[in-house]
Amino acid sequence: MDYRRMSPEAKAAYLAERPRCELRCGRASAQVDHDHATDEVRGALCRRCNSRLGSLEAALRLPGGEFQSLAGDLHRALWRDGSANLAGYRGDFAYLGLTMKEYTARLRKVHELLVLPYVYWAQVTAEPFGRGTAWTKIGPLCDDTEARRHLTRLVNNTPPPHLWVSMTREPDDGLNSPAPRALVAAAGRTEGAKETYLALRRELIDMSGYEAKCRDFADLAVPVLLSRPLTLRQVRDAHHDPRVAMPRTREQLRTLIGDQ
Repeated sequence: MDYRRMSPEAKAAYLAERPRCELRCGRASAQVDHDHATDEVRGALCRRCNSRLGSLEAALRLPGGEFQSLAGDLHRALWRDGSANLAGYRGDFAYLGLTMKEYTARLRKVHELLVLPYVYWAQVTAEPFGRGTAWTKIGPLCDDTEARRHLTRLVNNTPPPHLWVSMTREPDDGLNSPAPRALVAAAGRTEGAKETYLALRRELIDMSGYEAKCRDFADLAVPVLLSRPLTLRQVRDAHHDPRVAMPRTREQLRTLIGDQ
């Protein structure tokens, strides 16, 4: 069955026939999984497993941009330690029709193509990273030692405006990437860069009336919540910060709910 030919109704019917994630995590299925190379439908997965599986597969091919999160983690482990801990993904490999040994061999084959070190830097602005970010880069460099030296120099010796800095390993395939590509092996920022970014972001957000709205909501919600008993588990389940002591009085609970 080809994924591209499936209508929304056909996908819904497929998931209805397979209500549980086929990787046996116990969660409800939510997405139709398919092989991106052949377009063949493979099964029904929950969102979390489908995302993880996609990243595991992404690690086995050279990307046009940066590796996805888990794919990047695996290649960073190879770059840093010479090996990646894959024992927890045996069930995923079996689903893909691979043994852990076969997956490891393919992962290393892709990793061996990441031979060119670069260093990129971008000025801190109020905008988050994206396609519009203007990067400057140095490279290809001789080796990781030279790349690390450039990264350290930019992070430690650059006056404002503040910079984000990335050190990459990229394939020698002739692509002159305008932004960090493939493996971001290391990253840094000038002192004060994060605080500057947050301050610039706050300037873009209209905060007028926000605190008053929060107080109004607390005045409305707290009496309702306190009108019925709350167990300790219910408070924890409401995303309570484990670093904060659990409330023991109505006043402490009222303060906690207001803060949250």
